[in-house]
Order: sequence, then structure tokens, then C-alpha cells
Amino acid sequence: MKRTNLRIRFFTDNRRLLLLLVFLFVGCIGGVVLYHSLKGELLERANTLLPLRGITGGIRGGFSQLCSSCFQTLCLLAVLFIAGLSACGAPIAFTIPLFWGAGLGMTQAYYYASGGAGVLLTALLVLPHSLPEAAALLMGCAESLRMSMQITGQLLPRGAHCGGLWQDFRLYSVRFLLLLPLLLAAGALDVGLRALFLRFFPAALWVA
Repeated sequence: MKRTNLRIRFFTDNRRLLLLLVFLFVGCIGGVVLYHSLKGELLERANTLLPLRGITGGIRGGFSQLCSSCFQTLCLLAVLFIAGLSACGAPIAFTIPLFWGAGLGMTQAYYYASGGAGVLLTALLVLPHSLPEAAALLMGCAESLRMSMQITGQLLPRGAHCGGLWQDFRLYSVRFLLLLPLLLAAGALDVGLRALFLRFFPAALWVA
């Protein structure tokens, strides 16, 4: 009985994160379906954008790839931060996991279509850094949703009072700042794994 209560409490306390995780998985599935539905010129364009790039140019090249690896997720976190300050920002918190998941799903579908080497590349070079990125993104979505709902609650007629969100905003900002080291670690992991292992895979699977 105690274990059952703990499970119920876990799902209750983390319902927002779990719901956002469902949206991310739906995005991944949608990305796989979308990739397999592409044909002709669209498929060719996707095949030029999805392959991983090798690390060239020494330290400068590695730093450039680190910035590139972090850039998309950093932009999404910035959008989430701004959306959380609006009473209408809640839909964005659910849209972004779908968008990010679709990109991951398309990348996985691209490599899975290449056979065993592509599956191994995905497991070794795509998923390890994608997991901490997904964690940072989901936590950012949950915070954005929480703040947006607080602002919405103050605008409703039944709200007891307006204002008084300064401490909540400070906590909101600090939590988003704490996501940056996690994102940076994910980017460093991405660059490090590519520098170490990408050259051992067939040249057709990556871009020099």
C-alpha cells in the first residue's frame, strides 16, 4: 500500500513533466513519420541537413561546433522564458517539445535507414547528448507553464489579488539560469563524442 501511495504521489507531483514528456515522444514519432513521407527534393534537402558534422579546425572548430550544438536548444529555452511571462504562453510550452522531438525523430529515422552502422551511430553519438538536452528543455517547459499559469490566475476574476510575483520571477529566472550548465554539458558531450568516434563510421553517414 505504501509503495502504491508513493507511485501515486510521484505521478501527481510530476504530472506536468510527464505530460510534456508524452508530447516529446509524440514529436519523435511524428518526426520519424515525417521523414519517411518526404520525397524528391524535400528528401534530398533533409538528407543534407540531418547528417552530423565532423570536428575540424582544432580548438576553434570545436568551439564553433559547441556553439552550434547548443544554439537551437538555447533559442528554444529563450522562447520558453519569454512565453512564461505571458498569460498566453502555456500553448508554447506544449508546442516546443513537439518541435524538438520531431527534429530528433527525423535524425533517428535518417540514420536508422542506413542500417546497423546508422543505429550504432545514433546510440553512440545522437542519444547521449540528446538526453540531457531533453531534460533541460522539459524542465524549462514545466517552469514556463507554471509561471504562465500563475500570471493567468491573477488575471481571472476570482483571483484574490494582483501583483506580488517578484519573488516568483526571481526564482523563475534562477531556475532557467541553472539549465544553462546542463545545456553546455550536453553540447560538450556532443562535440567530444563526435571528435572521438565519428571518424570510425562510414563517410557516407557524416559530413567532414
